[in-house]
Amino acid sequence: MQIFYLMLVFKEGVLLTAAADKNDDSKITHKALSDIIEKFVEQYGDIIDSWSGDVRIFKVFEKVIDEILENGKIAEVSLKIPILKIYKKDFIKSRARLAKKGLILSEEDLHQVSDKKPEWTSKKLPWQVINQGFLNENEYKIAHLADGFHTISDIAEEAGIPIIEAQKIINSLDKLGLLKFIEIK
Repeated sequence: MQIFYLMLVFKEGVLLTAAADKNDDSKITHKALSDIIEKFVEQYGDIIDSWSGDVRIFKVFEKVIDEILENGKIAEVSLKIPILKIYKKDFIKSRARLAKKGLILSEEDLHQVSDKKPEWTSKKLPWQVINQGFLNENEYKIAHLADGFHTISDIAEEAGIPIIEAQKIINSLDKLGLLKFIEIK
């Protein structure tokens, strides 16, 4: 099962509802729904006040909805997963082995392997990065959770911190040049 959220847009007397998943951009979704309402009012505005409730008269409008929403794909955003640079080479080799078998890494794969650590995660940053003050212990721990298989929310959950805090740490690790980001569709 996947988590969805409902977006409601009310404009010009018309209420439009859409289900979106966590990878959909809410601003893009909202704009698309507003565009749908504008087109709907443009096409059916003269009958809205006297409408009897029979939705069948709007059946042909489904094509307009599909066009605007690009068949439900308009707001999909690639998932960006942080990976510690010392892991990236091994990650890419692993991905290449999958590709040779005709497989592609997807978001579903991440959820299936989140409890299994890839062998390359045994590599560690030198402990001196803490001793010299580049990272604190929490940042060091978060850095090693960035293995190319954990989303930022997964990292936050595993580290027992709020997502916003994990995002701040990921951003600071990125500024230090320790991370790369992998796009997953």
